[in-house]
Amino acid sequence: MHAIRFRLVLNPLVIGGLLIVVLIGLASSHNAVHAATHATYTVIAGTDTPYGLGAMAFGPQTVKVHRGDTVTWQFMGFHNVHFAQKPADLVVVSQIDGKPVPEFNPAIAFPSMKPGDVYKADASSGVPLPEPGQSPEAALAAFTVSVVMDVEPGTYGYVCDLHPGMVGSIVVVDDKTQIPSPAEVAKTGKAELEAIIAAGDKAYMDLLRKFPPQAQGDTLQVSAGGQEGVAAIIRFFPESATILAGQSVTWTVPKGFEPHTINLPLPKDGRPSEFAFMMDSNKRPHVLPTDVLTANAKSGAEVSPDGNIKSGFLLPGQGFTLRFTKPGSYPYFCALHPNMFGTIVVLPAEQK
Repeated sequence: MHAIRFRLVLNPLVIGGLLIVVLIGLASSHNAVHAATHATYTVIAGTDTPYGLGAMAFGPQTVKVHRGDTVTWQFMGFHNVHFAQKPADLVVVSQIDGKPVPEFNPAIAFPSMKPGDVYKADASSGVPLPEPGQSPEAALAAFTVSVVMDVEPGTYGYVCDLHPGMVGSIVVVDDKTQIPSPAEVAKTGKAELEAIIAAGDKAYMDLLRKFPPQAQGDTLQVSAGGQEGVAAIIRFFPESATILAGQSVTWTVPKGFEPHTINLPLPKDGRPSEFAFMMDSNKRPHVLPTDVLTANAKSGAEVSPDGNIKSGFLLPGQGFTLRFTKPGSYPYFCALHPNMFGTIVVLPAEQK
């Protein structure tokens, strides 16, 4: 009888002990899964609006991860990811088959890492260049970049080589440090980019008011793009304008980080490509600027009705002036930005 009572008393103790062991085991198992399971964080690389306003920023600009986590970039525009402190030169002069040739920097154009590679200093994603027969939109949709941050805790910066000032950073922390979830990071990134677009919207309206579509004096002033912080406005202000024969137009690129060109006329078969692919004798690919980016006129030149004018690269702060002496309609475009067009309508001088 006593033995039976002892067993009855002992069994709950044993059961309780076993429960404690099981709970400890489950906790240990949970911790092991947490340590072994890595998260994937998404950063948005820029964003655009249908009316030519873009956020030249990574959203979020800074993301915290644990060692072994993956960072993936979703590209919403023509950008790249380069793990460096400053951008590389966009155009370089290379020896191609024994001749010095200017080309789109291969270190920017072509990737030095594959999706899913472990972080490596100075690695670059390349850019979403369309292949022959592929649209820019299709190339962008197919462009994938991801990096596994299997590195020591610390801050790892990166840049977009195409847009100086477009920077981001990845902060790797130890596993004990709590960090935002991937969903929270995505929400923060979206909010940061929306705030940039909101600031750009205000600047957009200010530019519409600041640059009327008629000449003030003998010269029409046109802003080639606009800038508000890291919000870039990719259009001309005014987009369409009227002047009299004999008057001039001056395009000025505002301070910021977007260069532009002034090219006219607009070809009837559409906007020409600014880059062309070629293979050298060693089967290495190169991306060469086409002649739409090569200047053939100086600022102050006179435009003839059948004239072909190319300003070449206009950097922030630079301007370009043309004098129109013949009545007519003169459509023009920026060779660097696919949806950036303008029109100058020249009326006979006697209509003044």
